[in-house]
Formats: sequence, structure tokens, C-alpha cells
Amino acid sequence: MKKIDQLIVRSFLPPLIIWTLVAMFIFNMQFLWKYIDDIIGKGLDLSIIFELLFYQSLAMIPRAMVFGVLIASVMTLGNLAEHYELVTMKSAGLSLFRVMLPLIFFAFTLAGVSFLFSDQLIPVTALKFKSTLYDIRKQKPALSFNEGQFNDDFQSVSIFVGKKAQSGKALEEVKIYDHTMTVGYKGQINAKKGSLFYARDTLDTTIKVSEKDSIVQKDTTIHRSFLVVKLEKGTRYEELNPEPDRPHAYPHVEMNFDTYTTLFDMSEFEFNETNEDLFKGHYSLLTTKQLLKARDSLYKKRVERYVMLKRNADAMFQFRREGLAEFDCDTVEIIPTRHAKHYYAPMVVNAPKVVVDSSIQHFYELIPTEKRDYIYQRAVGFCQNIKDQANGVQKYCKTNQRVHAEHENEIYQKISFALACLLFLFIGAPMGAIIRKGGFGWPILVAFIFFMAFFVLFLVGERLATSLSVPCWVGSWLPNLVLLPFGILLTHKALYDSRIINTDRILVLFRALKSLFRSSS
Repeated sequence: MKKIDQLIVRSFLPPLIIWTLVAMFIFNMQFLWKYIDDIIGKGLDLSIIFELLFYQSLAMIPRAMVFGVLIASVMTLGNLAEHYELVTMKSAGLSLFRVMLPLIFFAFTLAGVSFLFSDQLIPVTALKFKSTLYDIRKQKPALSFNEGQFNDDFQSVSIFVGKKAQSGKALEEVKIYDHTMTVGYKGQINAKKGSLFYARDTLDTTIKVSEKDSIVQKDTTIHRSFLVVKLEKGTRYEELNPEPDRPHAYPHVEMNFDTYTTLFDMSEFEFNETNEDLFKGHYSLLTTKQLLKARDSLYKKRVERYVMLKRNADAMFQFRREGLAEFDCDTVEIIPTRHAKHYYAPMVVNAPKVVVDSSIQHFYELIPTEKRDYIYQRAVGFCQNIKDQANGVQKYCKTNQRVHAEHENEIYQKISFALACLLFLFIGAPMGAIIRKGGFGWPILVAFIFFMAFFVLFLVGERLATSLSVPCWVGSWLPNLVLLPFGILLTHKALYDSRIINTDRILVLFRALKSLFRSSS
């Protein structure tokens, strides 16, 4: 590699890395703002939150890389132009395209890396992300006891705490209401004071696991945690079920105690990981090869529904004759008429529709009277049956086409982000050479405007593609197709050192219009 290429690449790498990380940070903040209500108050370890952010960061690499390429290219060429290094290179006989050549090769590499990330790594990280987020969402809020309030976090049990010490362990005026009714009574416990602490227990057991179409027994250890509530100087009150022979009697049991200890299972408050196989079928978690296979499978299912509907309709309404094969929808066959009976009718030129109606009426009159109602009801039933089947097939096919579009859109989006790395190089580098600024002012503003346009067009195209308003490739590549003319225009202007907007021509046009209005007045 020549020294000039090394200079350009070394100038390009630092802003690329920094602004890619900045974009990832912004996307993570957007994620936290969106899901903050699902995360806060669950008593989660920081390791789980950092794990979720790590998966989210990896999933945002292709998008962040697009922003990093754009702003790094603007800053690199802007710095070279601002310090007259670009002018020196051009005076030495190097064109702008030659100056951009190492960046073009580097952008091709980044495009390949972006596609590999989107195709291979992101499905894995997205699976981890979705399963972890699902576990967090179903996680119960952290257990807490507030003074003068009931706690209903445990199933069918309410705990009231009158006063609580600063340590949170010593309690006063404790009431526990049991609503389980599993043993035939409702219970209530009142105590003047009490204390609570947590305990863990381990249980060695053997479970059966299916591996390769066989059941294997494995030894495992189950860890369980409990909330231990120790009460002092209280009363336990239980309402028993009335006896059959004494329905109006309401027996109960009352027991006074000096010390009473009860346990509450804390397993429902622990963070449990869900089986990831539940999420593997989602289109955003598939590679390109899997998406193509799933897309073909969806198309085959849609065709099968159409074929089944046609067969059912043919079976109900197609007249069949002995010796004739079943009608094939893809062939046209001349039906032999040597066994047909002749029917002579006068030929009417330009016959109105009433002739057909009269023939139908004549055919209806040929049917025996006692069978007309039966045949009519049966025909109506056949029509209603086919109509219901057609409506069902129509609804299924609409859903199938929407899912098919989501799969196709996901394939094109992987390519779209990869091509955007190359496209934004041809937007950012010429723009930097034109504005001749490489600091944190104009480059960031220009990059932000183009990236916001790209992101808005990306969301619009995705919505249009999934709603079947436009073909999937148009919706997925909409930002690239819209911004491509800007890249061509800016590259052309920078190659020939021409201004983006020729103000002289605009002034001449305004003067001509001004003189035209004056002459007309």
C-alpha cells in the first residue's frame, strides 16, 4: 500500500470507529427509552441488563456502521480539503477518484462485513435478545413491603404490614390473609410483630431429557429460595367448610401462638430463562438461506390452498359423463359428441339475454316437481359451501402474502444496509471535498441530515413493503434508490470542482423574470 493510501485510511479509521460506537450508544438509549418500563422495578441483576444491551448493540452494528461510514468520509475528505492536502494531491495529477480508491476498497470490505453480520451473527444475537427480553417482561416486580399497604405479589395470599423498621426485616402489626381455598378453609393470621429473612434450599433429583429420539435420565440440582416470615404473639383464625347435616353452622378454629413461622416460595420472583426454540421460527431470526427456504414453503402452501379450492369447486359443480377423464385446468380438450342427443332450436341473430333465461326456465320445468326444492336447496348449499371456502382461502392467502413479504423484505434489507455503506461513501466523501470542512460542525450536520433521510425512507419503505403496497425490493431499497442520484451528483460535482448550486445562473434567471414582469406591467 502506498503512503498516500495509508494516510487516507489512517485518517478514515478513527472517526469511523468513534462514530459507529456513538451511533450504537444512541440506538441503545432509544432502546432503553422504549423498554424502560419493562426493566425497572424487576429486581434484575446488572449482568442481565448489560447482557440485554450487549445483544442489542450487536444487532445495531449494520445501522451504526452506515452512519459511521457517512460521517467518517465527510470528515476525512473535509480535513484533506481544509488543509489544502486534497489540492496538493490534485496538482500532483491525482484525481478525486484515485484519492477515494482506498476508501472504496475499504467500503466494499465493510459492506461484506455488514452483510455477514446481518446474515449470520444478528439472527443468533436477536434470538438471545428476544428470549431475554421476554423473560424480563414476564418477570414479576421485586418483592417489597410498604407500611400500611397490602402486598398481593404472592398467589392467593395478601400480606399487610403496619410498621416496618429501617432495616426492612423487623415488622409490626402483621396480617396474612389466605385465599387459596385448597384445603377447604380461608385463613387469617394476626401478629403484633414479626421478622422476615430469605433462605435457600437445594434438592438433588433426576430428570428425564429427550436427546436424539431417546429419553435419557440426568442428575441435576434444583435451587429453591423461600421468604421466611417469623411471627410472634398472634392469632391464627381458620374458617372450615360447613358439615352436610348442619348447613347453617359455620365452624372455625382459632389458635393463639407465641411464635409462628411460615414459608413463601420465591421461585415465581426468580429470573427464569425461556426455551429459545419458541422464538426460532420468527423471520427476523433466520439467515438468508433459511429465509429463502421459508419463502418457498409459504408460496407452496398458498398454491396448495388455491388448488384445493378449485378441486372442491370442480367436484361440486362440474358435470361428469361416463368415459370422460377429469377436466384439467391446464389443457383444452375437445369433447366427443357422437353420443350426444340432437336438439334443434331456431337461430336468433343478436339474441338478447332473455333467451338464455328462457332456456334455464325450460330446463327448470323439466325437473320433476317433487325434486325441485331438494335440488334447489342442495345447489344453494353447494354455493354457500364454496363461498365460505373461498373466503377462508382469501383470508389465509392475505396473511400468507403478508408473511411472505416480511420474509422477502428481511432478505433485501440485509443487502440494503450493505450497499448503504458503499453509497454513503460516495455521498460523504464528495460532500467533504466540496464543503472543505473537517471538524465537528458542518460534517456532523450534513451526515445527520442524510442519515435521517435514509432512516425515514427505510421505515417508510418497510411499511410499504409489508403492507403489499409496493414490491419488497422497492420498499427495502427505497432509501438507496432515492439517495443514489445525490451520490452521483455530488461525485460528479467534486470530480470537476464545480459548485453544487450555480448562483450566477439563478441570478440571471431572476433578472430575466424581473424584466419580464416589468415589461408586462
